[in-house]
Amino acid sequence: MAYQDYTVKLIFAKDESGAIEYELPHIQQVSDPKEGIKATVIHGTRGDGCIVVPGGKKSQEIMVRGILFDNDGYKDLTTLMNTMRNNVVTDVATLTLKHLEGAVWITDWSYTVRRIDEIRFPQSMRTESQEYEINFLVLAY
Repeated sequence: MAYQDYTVKLIFAKDESGAIEYELPHIQQVSDPKEGIKATVIHGTRGDGCIVVPGGKKSQEIMVRGILFDNDGYKDLTTLMNTMRNNVVTDVATLTLKHLEGAVWITDWSYTVRRIDEIRFPQSMRTESQEYEINFLVLAY
């Protein structure tokens, strides 16, 4: 199997000024959205069975995990974190997963999303790397 390089890009549609694009750095994990149902399950108290009441479709989410790297130390890493906070806002955007085959970028999927949580940076002591995690709600696919 050949080595493939993956990238995840966010594209925010802006006014007349055009689109703003942000590439999420050093992706470690991307969860593909999975369809599910919102069902109410009523468990019986006297028997082994239960009643399932279908309730429509469940919202789909995409979680992206990655690492910010900087060899120059804490100050520059903090700048990278602040840049991410400023660029990955809660506006509606297009989230696209692409991989490189040879010299051609191929789109695996593309969804209209909105960031739903704060960007998480779980490590408090940063040296040259900092993990991040971002959750998106899928609005259209």
